[in-house]
Amino acid sequence: MIIDISEWQVPATINYSMLAKQVQVVIVRVQYGKDYEDRAYKQHLQMFQSLGIPCAVYAWVRGKTIQEMKEEACIFYQRAQAFQPAFWWLDVEEQSMLDMRAGCERYRRTLKECGSSKVGAYIANHLYHQFQLDTPAFDAIWLPSYGKNTGLFEGVTPTATREYQLHQYTSNGRLSGYNGPLDLNQLNRTTFETLFGRTVSSKKETNENGKGELTLRTFQLEYPIYLRTKPTVQSGVIALLPKDAQVRIQNIHIADGYLWGEQLRSDGTKGYLALGNFEKFGKLIT
Repeated sequence: MIIDISEWQVPATINYSMLAKQVQVVIVRVQYGKDYEDRAYKQHLQMFQSLGIPCAVYAWVRGKTIQEMKEEACIFYQRAQAFQPAFWWLDVEEQSMLDMRAGCERYRRTLKECGSSKVGAYIANHLYHQFQLDTPAFDAIWLPSYGKNTGLFEGVTPTATREYQLHQYTSNGRLSGYNGPLDLNQLNRTTFETLFGRTVSSKKETNENGKGELTLRTFQLEYPIYLRTKPTVQSGVIALLPKDAQVRIQNIHIADGYLWGEQLRSDGTKGYLALGNFEKFGKLIT
């Protein structure tokens, strides 16, 4: 079960723990064009990630020129990169400029240049042929097709093309933990691992040599901290994690005079952040 949500799903009305038990991935809206920042995306991402649910992000595309498409992509990346989403999606549902193919390609390329590993396009089924996006350039295509929109999959699939990896089959789905309609999605011609990468889905995992278990912990930061490629202060920076970010930690290392938390990232790689003596940098919350 894959859901996509935005500020329309008000955080105060969601039982995140209950909803998280029913989903594998949550795709969260970050913005509507460059000027409108979704009011709930940070809380949605923090809550689901703290519960071990992989998250992706999307942005409604509204650029009117090639330059505006580039600016939108940069702002999208700046807003979401600290959460290290498993996938980045362009939501293409309106014709904001004459040549949508060129505009969306500039958007995609900019996200890649910024550092996004996987970039896909959500394209309105009835606009697919009109826009003529360069779909092979994207890492995945996501299409909607509802049928009677009863909340269940009725066997109705997108008509624009067979070459898509994610199908939004209803906007009227219902799941425990939220008393309102939800967009529900399913995979097509791909696997969960291929699309979203390796993920952490439970409180414990077998360690690398197959012996024992690693207990996962969620750490809430009280100060911004750099996430690095190795547990040393000289290693490369992956991201600057903001204050109040919640990070899943599976191992602790000692190096360069610091305690380092090891984070398993959505693409299977690992990141490391200096935790100090815990009291200085944050508090253990689970």
